[in-house]
Amino acid sequence: MKGMILYYSKSGTTEKLAKRIQQDLACDILKIEPEDPYGNYFSSLARVGKELKNKVPVHSVTEVPDLSGYDTVLVGYPIWYLEAPAFVTDFISRCNLAGKTVIPFATCGLANISSTLDTLKRVCPKSEVVHPLNWGIAKKDDYEEWIRAIR
Repeated sequence: MKGMILYYSKSGTTEKLAKRIQQDLACDILKIEPEDPYGNYFSSLARVGKELKNKVPVHSVTEVPDLSGYDTVLVGYPIWYLEAPAFVTDFISRCNLAGKTVIPFATCGLANISSTLDTLKRVCPKSEVVHPLNWGIAKKDDYEEWIRAIR
């Protein structure tokens, strides 16, 4: 497997998980950055709520990489309002993921990655989205079992 990890982390939790995956799979890694950085936890929640309610387009400033040399792309993100951050899905939609395996991993409090999978499949229509990893406060999937399954 030749893999690339694309991820966003606000608090550092998703970044720690992304770097653990990078070490375990010897993947390349790229952090996705929002066009307008989010503030503290409470201001971020308020902002994301307004963006969702008003359907505000949110973009990233990260340059889309050439993924032609990769067969697997792992996508990591926190779950906000039961979804992946809008600028993450915008970024992913601009990547050429046709024919690639996309493996999502998400960090969350009480949510579950399953709430984000339809959106991810919609922005990766020509990819196979498989083996999601939920890394939450309330429920964590078995990381060791997950990493064995994707090797």
